[in-house]
Amino acid sequence: MNDVALVAVRWALYVDLGLLFGLPLFALYAPGGGRMVQRHLPMVAMVAGLACLALLLSALGFALQAAAMTGLPLTQPDLSMVAELFNGTSMGTALKARLVALLVLLLSIPFYRRQSRPAFIASTLAGAVALATLAWSGHGAAGEGEAGWLQLGADLIHLLAAGAWVGALAAFLALVLTRLATDDLATEDMDRVMLAEEALRGFSLVGTIIVALLILTGTVNGWFLVGPGNIASLGQSTYGLLLIAKLLLFAGMLGLAALNRYRLTPALAQAIEEEDAPRAQALLRASLVVEGGLAIVILGLVAWLGTLSPPMSM
Repeated sequence: MNDVALVAVRWALYVDLGLLFGLPLFALYAPGGGRMVQRHLPMVAMVAGLACLALLLSALGFALQAAAMTGLPLTQPDLSMVAELFNGTSMGTALKARLVALLVLLLSIPFYRRQSRPAFIASTLAGAVALATLAWSGHGAAGEGEAGWLQLGADLIHLLAAGAWVGALAAFLALVLTRLATDDLATEDMDRVMLAEEALRGFSLVGTIIVALLILTGTVNGWFLVGPGNIASLGQSTYGLLLIAKLLLFAGMLGLAALNRYRLTPALAQAIEEEDAPRAQALLRASLVVEGGLAIVILGLVAWLGTLSPPMSM
């Protein structure tokens, strides 16, 4: 039961911390990002809620890991052992860094409206640190020597690239989920749709960089965790089956991203010019919902994979 709870908490942390990094980052690079956040996204409530949830999930996740390592029930912890894990292990150091980063993030929220860009920069950096700490609870920190640093670096970049993609998806969804009336478009709703189209169009370069980083770092991680000699036998282990499922879902996300970029976003731009946006928006909305759903499932698989022994460790 503890294993299931640990995977669930890790899954929630991947989603939560990915959004905490990706949303403020999106506000920095998206065309009209600052204006969009100020007028159309409840950024203060979203980031504050995510940060508070991350604090709770981090405490629960650490308690579950401590229980698993000590072999004691969650309700009967060995406090001296918990203190030793918190103060004398890389896992504890990562948790401390995450807590500090989340505190910085919370302190930056009041400045979103008055000094939005510096506040978003501070939030992005703090979110990056918080998200990066997850590498120390998985296989990325298991290596040694120069190869170990390469593996850890690849894992960190992989986490940040995934967080940037998740944050962008969340921002796009928040904009296109607005329902437009066919006959009388509200000015506010239309402004949101135009901003969504502009941001989606401008995301092409950033999206390409994100995908390239995910593929490159994923290949490096696969080399260390799976190894070329184990590729043919991936289907014979739970780890291999989950990895195959993750790769297939990632391919699905790439296909939807290409559809959004080359077909649905241009179609929305044309529909806006022709004052017939609702249908084009509905198609784009459906595609983004599916893409976001795939991202959440992939993060769940990543959380599960982190609790299993990869082929190279067997």
